[in-house]
Amino acid sequence: MLKNQRERIKKYKKFMFPGVALLVSLYGSLIFAIGAIVGYISTEIFCKRYIKTKRVKCVAFNLKDWEIHIHHWLMGGAVILSAYFFGFIGSIPVIFLGVLGGLVFHDIHTDKKLHENDIAWYNVIYRK
Repeated sequence: MLKNQRERIKKYKKFMFPGVALLVSLYGSLIFAIGAIVGYISTEIFCKRYIKTKRVKCVAFNLKDWEIHIHHWLMGGAVILSAYFFGFIGSIPVIFLGVLGGLVFHDIHTDKKLHENDIAWYNVIYRK
């Protein structure tokens, strides 16, 4: 009887451990995806309401005849990287990382040209 019970427990462990790992991974991925969607949509709304109507100006610094434009993909990426380097990436909720990911994806996906010149999402420093 004891041997039969041990075999059932072994079978149960073989089935249960991968299932739990898959559920945890699915849960984390789902929460991250929800955060990314929320981040993307909220950035889109913010850009339409404030940036395109020029209520809020883009973050740009002028140095002589050069302009340094801080895109929102750079800001979101800087927050994620600084959290990683300072060691508190594990304490940030996954949904917040998803929101930052949505912010980054929005700029890379939608920013065809900045201003009137041909300045794409990857141009950070450029001549005026």
